[in-house]
Amino acid sequence: MKEFIVNEMKGTDVRIVIQKKLFDSDTRHGLNRLNMPVNQLQTIEFLTVDEKEHLKKGKGNQIEVRLLGPTLEIYKDPMNLRWWPMESSENYVFATNWYRFWSTNKLHLKRDSNVQVWSFCGSDQKLCFAVVCVEEPVVKVVDSDS
Repeated sequence: MKEFIVNEMKGTDVRIVIQKKLFDSDTRHGLNRLNMPVNQLQTIEFLTVDEKEHLKKGKGNQIEVRLLGPTLEIYKDPMNLRWWPMESSENYVFATNWYRFWSTNKLHLKRDSNVQVWSFCGSDQKLCFAVVCVEEPVVKVVDSDS
């Protein structure tokens, strides 16, 4: 994935954010979000200091991002990245158009499948993410750039 983002998308600062199982709650229409618990992240260095401060400074703050899907195409609708502290955990979530993104890609992003989320800076210098399905079991992936 990293090579595709760098060579084809002209992306920079490519990092693996998380590898996780897609749970039922990640694919429910009513929830409309992909949950990325902080304690499962491969790196916490995928946001700038300003982006982190913006997300954490108030409830409802978000950053508009673009998603590269498993078919290696940028999804047409923007996604919102939010900080979502819960009683038992702290999380980043993709929200707003997540269910539509998942529904469009559900042949690839099946419930209970293992997915990786990668962050990168797009050619326009905006924050982007890639969501891809991986065959192997969920394991800790070492990000050599962080």
